[in-house]
Amino acid sequence: MKIKLLALAIALFTFNSLFSQEVVRIKESGFGDIDIRIKESGFGDIDVRFKESGFGDFSVGFTKSKSKADYVLKHSGLGDRSVRIKESGFGDIDIRIKESGFGDVDIRIKESGTVDYLIYSDNEYVTKSEIIAALIDVIKKYADYED
Repeated sequence: MKIKLLALAIALFTFNSLFSQEVVRIKESGFGDIDIRIKESGFGDIDVRFKESGFGDFSVGFTKSKSKADYVLKHSGLGDRSVRIKESGFGDIDIRIKESGFGDVDIRIKESGTVDYLIYSDNEYVTKSEIIAALIDVIKKYADYED
């Protein structure tokens, strides 16, 4: 009996690890687990450049199927973590979005094909700020950023 329970626990853990997703609650006000200040000029802790062609550090795509997503963006309710997006004031981390030049992290947005990270949102349109909020831990890893 103990062996069956152990086998079931291992199977559930393996299944969850293979098909896990993170639910990220996007907040415009109040408190979040992390506050991200998005900038388009000046200096930032990490410079992020979005690309639609060529090579990037990693690629991002979007899905209309919640169950297929690696990251689920919600604007209300509960999530695994909450991220507050700010455009002014102070944040835990400053991200500068660059349109050209070199960035610390290049994110390739793909319309189709295989991607590294698949995002679902309860809104029809996903902003660059929301992509950054969902992938902030991945971005920090690629930028070798330490808190």
